[in-house]
Amino acid sequence: MKKKGQTLNYSGGYSEVLWLAYPIVITMVSRTIITFVDTAMVGRLGTFQMAAVGLAGLLTWTMISFFGGFLTCVNTFVAQHYGADQPKIVAVVAWQGLYLAVGSYLLLLLISRRIPYFFDLMKPSIEVQQLGITYAQIRFYGGLGTFISFALSGFLLGVGDTRTPMWIEILANLINIVFDYLLIFGNFGFPRLEVAGAAISTVISGGIAACIYLLIFLSRKTDLRFQVRTHFKPQLSQIRRLLRTGLPMGVQGMLDVGNFTIFSAMIGRMGNAELAANTAAITLLHTSFMPLIGISLAATTLVGQYIGSGQFHYARKSGYTAIKIGLTYASLMAVIFFTMPNKLLALLTDDPNVVKLGSRILFLAALFQLSDGCGICSSGALKGAGDTLFTMIVGISYGWLLFLPLAYWLGQIYGVSGAWTGATIYIILLGMTYFLRFLSNRWEKIQI
Repeated sequence: MKKKGQTLNYSGGYSEVLWLAYPIVITMVSRTIITFVDTAMVGRLGTFQMAAVGLAGLLTWTMISFFGGFLTCVNTFVAQHYGADQPKIVAVVAWQGLYLAVGSYLLLLLISRRIPYFFDLMKPSIEVQQLGITYAQIRFYGGLGTFISFALSGFLLGVGDTRTPMWIEILANLINIVFDYLLIFGNFGFPRLEVAGAAISTVISGGIAACIYLLIFLSRKTDLRFQVRTHFKPQLSQIRRLLRTGLPMGVQGMLDVGNFTIFSAMIGRMGNAELAANTAAITLLHTSFMPLIGISLAATTLVGQYIGSGQFHYARKSGYTAIKIGLTYASLMAVIFFTMPNKLLALLTDDPNVVKLGSRILFLAALFQLSDGCGICSSGALKGAGDTLFTMIVGISYGWLLFLPLAYWLGQIYGVSGAWTGATIYIILLGMTYFLRFLSNRWEKIQI
């Protein structure tokens, strides 16, 4: 991102977006691989264990995504203040994000006491329920590291440093793989903890990542640029600003994931094989769209920085460039899901019935890839402008008034394929709506 008055041709173009995006893409993929490895290793234990980790993972992420969603607004605020050349306020915003991270963790601990109640509402089989409660409770206790990482990765992304989070997440991923191997199966003298081992591995890797983020944030180099060791006091006015923009992002994030948690609970009542197929498909989808999240975050950063420096034409250009890149990537994923669903599912399970059901889901996933890619990148650009209330309202209304009722109705008639047909219709409409909002340029009038 270039400061106001500079007119380099690549501002907002492909080279700038890709240069900023590729480390974020690697970061997002690294985070997703943690879930992928957990599911793949647990899948070797059996169908019950795989279904439990899938359902518990969705429940865990539903809760964490609310807090993580509004902590993501640190990126938006840091980017705009950095673009406006206000390093002192950048430091202030980052610290308020850390205070919100600690407060979020305390609330999460209170929520964790209700985990058995949530599983009782979803009514999976007894075996899945018992294992899922164990996994979710462990993950919740490790939530502080996750929240700190959300806040400080948002700080680094906002100032345009996308490579440091990339290396931290790669290291965390490697640590998770090692501890998965040791604790799930009890190798090299470690206890065989199975599902609990998968959760503990994720907590350990997340805690180490958070410690590294804190060391970098408090380092002398960062202090020289932003005076982070000086401007650390809580400021209620700044916290209110973050909450005003961030809460819609948090609510949307929680309800988006909550949609799929309830959706998975519906499928769980169809049977363990259906739930395992749903878990496998969602794991693959989660892995596949994480690069889109990376491109979306690059759009958030660039749109925010260019708005902060008053260069709205480059903000628009950055958004459109990100959307074009997202569509290209989504097209590739659509082809892959169409042509090799069985090979992808075989990475997670060797149950032929699960593979058969999962391949039907991936066929439908191929149909909504383009709209999903367009919507995710458009949403990232809108968040860079602080246009979070619109995305929240659309996400909630489409998810709860269209997606869930339609998926339930079609699922009762056509089973797993019918439920995912409802999901396909929802994702296509959501992506089109976010793109049309960005196309309207109304986001340029947002003040944060």
